Amino acid sequence: MPRELKGRELLASEKRRIMVSLLQEDGRMSLTELGKALGISHVAAKKHLNKLLSSGLLKVRACLSPRELDARLLVVLCEVEHDRLVELLDMFSRCPRVVFLSTLIGPYNLMAVMVAEDPGLVKIMSLGACCIRRVEGIRRSELYVVDEVFYPDALPIRVVPRKEAEGTPCGLVCGSCDFYARGECPACPATRWYRGVL
Repeated sequence: MPRELKGRELLASEKRRIMVSLLQEDGRMSLTELGKALGISHVAAKKHLNKLLSSGLLKVRACLSPRELDARLLVVLCEVEHDRLVELLDMFSRCPRVVFLSTLIGPYNLMAVMVAEDPGLVKIMSLGACCIRRVEGIRRSELYVVDEVFYPDALPIRVVPRKEAEGTPCGLVCGSCDFYARGECPACPATRWYRGVL
């Protein structure tokens, strides 16, 4: 039985590197188009693609353009208490506004890139109830509002099709929030209170 190839080994194939490059330009290319571009049959293209997908190296997903949504991005750097880090990573990974989440080595040990799909959200996410920096266990933080994104042109901004939850993934209830009551915040996209585009 042949051993499973690891991600680095899978990219050692020139055809697979070209395939990934083509899919990065157009994730909807058909197997026939991929095969023609690679000089192989669509059946061979499917085998290469299946290996990349089954290994976990390649993911195909829909991303949205922050520019077309007229959304702003916020970068948050946090120093999180060690015993709370795993819990906060889990909580923030469920937040529909988080598009990138990682741990860091250095003075800050957590970084989140978040999307503010409504102009008023920048203030609320930096100072208000939904401020990631106010979460218990965060010792200090820095927040940057992104001016203009040059690359990539699309991000994994989540769309929650069924708005059924009463509370947010971080434990807030938007219906009892003053910002929401005054119409300054569209609420969390994961909740039944949401009045925004996502």
